[in-house]
Amino acid sequence: MILVPNRPPRLNGNNCLYLLSFLFFISACSRKIVPVQPLAGPEPVKMATSKVEEPVKIDMDHSIVLLLPFQLNHLNLKTTKKSDLSKADLAIDYYQGFKLGLDSISAEGHNYNLHVFDTQNQETQIVNLAMAESVKRQDLIVGPVFPEEIKIFSEFSDLSKIIQVSPLAASLPSGLNDSLLLSINNSIDQHAKKIADFISREYQPELVQLTLVNTQRTVDAKFSNHIKRYLNEFSGTKFRLIERPNVIGIENYLSATKNNLIMITSSDRTFLIQAVDKLVKLKDQKYRIELFGHPDWMKAKYLSPSRMQSLNTRITASYFVNYNDQNVKNFIARYRDEFGLEPSEYSFKGFDTAYYFGLLLKKYGKLYPNYVIKEPYSGLHNEFYFVKDVKLGYRNSTLMMLKYQNFELQVVK
Repeated sequence: MILVPNRPPRLNGNNCLYLLSFLFFISACSRKIVPVQPLAGPEPVKMATSKVEEPVKIDMDHSIVLLLPFQLNHLNLKTTKKSDLSKADLAIDYYQGFKLGLDSISAEGHNYNLHVFDTQNQETQIVNLAMAESVKRQDLIVGPVFPEEIKIFSEFSDLSKIIQVSPLAASLPSGLNDSLLLSINNSIDQHAKKIADFISREYQPELVQLTLVNTQRTVDAKFSNHIKRYLNEFSGTKFRLIERPNVIGIENYLSATKNNLIMITSSDRTFLIQAVDKLVKLKDQKYRIELFGHPDWMKAKYLSPSRMQSLNTRITASYFVNYNDQNVKNFIARYRDEFGLEPSEYSFKGFDTAYYFGLLLKKYGKLYPNYVIKEPYSGLHNEFYFVKDVKLGYRNSTLMMLKYQNFELQVVK
């Protein structure tokens, strides 16, 4: 058995060649996770139950397939530079976080055979993997990453009772009817539902004025339509909603006496900068404004925290790391020690996915699919609480509301 090196070198200078060697090892290996000193991971959320579960006989060895876009087919050992490796960053970070998640459980005697494959971001490769016996005869499949890849893989695979995890995709693959697909990230309709539910619960209709800024671009309109649908579902016609294509002349539609709740569904940089400038000026004119935005705003570094805080800005999120949490500090220290690098968003997501499913396999073995909807989990970057949909499979129903406080985004309790 070929073992993947535990410590890939830093991404600088001549070390790029060593990293390339590391990647090529990954594409051909089956990784056996061996017992190590565990990293104290987040604990599953405990649920009260009136039914006593029968003891489950557990196999101590579990096999997991990880399908990630390392895209080794685009790399050339002789000519590749550091800049050429950027596309592989996501896959590397996720893999390393995933590895630490399994390592953190394996010290108790539960071994995990981790089979890592490069999807190459190519349709032919994904079809081959979907039909390969070495892939579909495992206990769990994590990946591929992108929606279209997931759709192709599902169409050509026959997984029987094996769960296929969509680890990072925020959108559901269209036309897919897969009850065994499990989506970690929340889709845009779930973000819209969270906003609509929050407004319906927290505000009295007669005390607020709602304005929806919808550019009518395809993506923005989709988010807007979901918000309107859920507002109507939760509140009927109790809230009066005004819809505008931009913020030009928006002051003519604001209330001078009520609290103005403004929802902007666009994440376009130019449009957003101009909109925020306009709203800040109106705020300075004594209009009471609370702003609700797109989940992509979380990564918009060009947005000034002080200006966003002045607008009482809230956004929904399926990813948030509290760097003051001790579990997070422990993970970062272990990640630095293991890999000599700082963990990224994908490292945290990889760890939580591995830790959650590793625990399920440890407790229930091959029967773990029966317990997915019964076992919530509080992780480093989000909580998992899965619900089952006949057409869409398992969906994570947990979503956070973030607000700018003390000039940074914080979870709204």
